[in-house]
Amino acid sequence: MTEQELVARLRDIEWDDFEVKAAKSELPKNIWETVSAFSNTSGGWIVLGVKQSGKSFEIQGVDNREKLEQDFLGTLRSGKFNTTIFAFSKQYTIDGCKILAFYIPEVETKPVYFGNPINTFIRMGSGDQRATEGEIRAMFRNQSFGSMPRYTSRMTVSRRQMRASTRFSVRRWQTW
Repeated sequence: MTEQELVARLRDIEWDDFEVKAAKSELPKNIWETVSAFSNTSGGWIVLGVKQSGKSFEIQGVDNREKLEQDFLGTLRSGKFNTTIFAFSKQYTIDGCKILAFYIPEVETKPVYFGNPINTFIRMGSGDQRATEGEIRAMFRNQSFGSMPRYTSRMTVSRRQMRASTRFSVRRWQTW
């Protein structure tokens, strides 16, 4: 995200891939919920040093960008989460204020949670929601067996593929 894109996003509202947090000198406690939610859905940006006031954003900046960056990235690799999350960071200076942004990608192996599976979150609109038991079970199931693309029920198998498959199956059954 470029600086111009960040400024444009700050003129808009938080949404499913963008979250601001007023982190002056330490990481907010609820940042891990957002990391889980972005990892389990479509990824997104966490921007530190910006306070949300109603529907507008106020740039406050952070005191020690390097410390916050190391604390955040170190925690992602520390075992707090059930899997390692590979985020990347960008630093900005807007109106003389230091801003820190992290991009959290969607991961393939879900669910991503901290502590135990009850701490699994998903992103819905502009908020982080605790995943339901059914959603968590579905993520584990998809992790074990894979999820099928929506179009697979309409996929066709050619006669040649069917004949080859059938011949192979019959031979295996006959030699068993």
